[in-house]
Amino acid sequence: MEFSQLNADALDRALAARRRDLDQVEPEVRARREYALAAIEGYTALLREPGVPAQSRSAIRYCFKLVFPDGRWSLDEKQLVAAPREGDVLDFDGYGDWCIQGSQRVGVKPSGKPAREFFVCAPVAA
Repeated sequence: MEFSQLNADALDRALAARRRDLDQVEPEVRARREYALAAIEGYTALLREPGVPAQSRSAIRYCFKLVFPDGRWSLDEKQLVAAPREGDVLDFDGYGDWCIQGSQRVGVKPSGKPAREFFVCAPVAA
């Protein structure tokens, strides 16, 4: 189950408990609390909606280390709208499909700059 579903379930339980407590609240406070609970219920409904990736998200450049079966390797870059994850398969022009096996951080100079991350890939068996 996704975190958003778990969060929505937890919010539903908390909202039900707060709604039961409304009978014990003074009338002028009750109206404000009812409004707040309705807003949280709206948020809970949003959590339950299926997520749709944003079309407007900008592509980010990622670095890939393509490791050939004989031990040679090559570096390539790709612009993607979502961060690559282990197990993803990507197509590299002239090289075919590659599966991400993990990532590797490489220090850079001058020191003090953040290490650069390369996603290590192996060719997909045909």
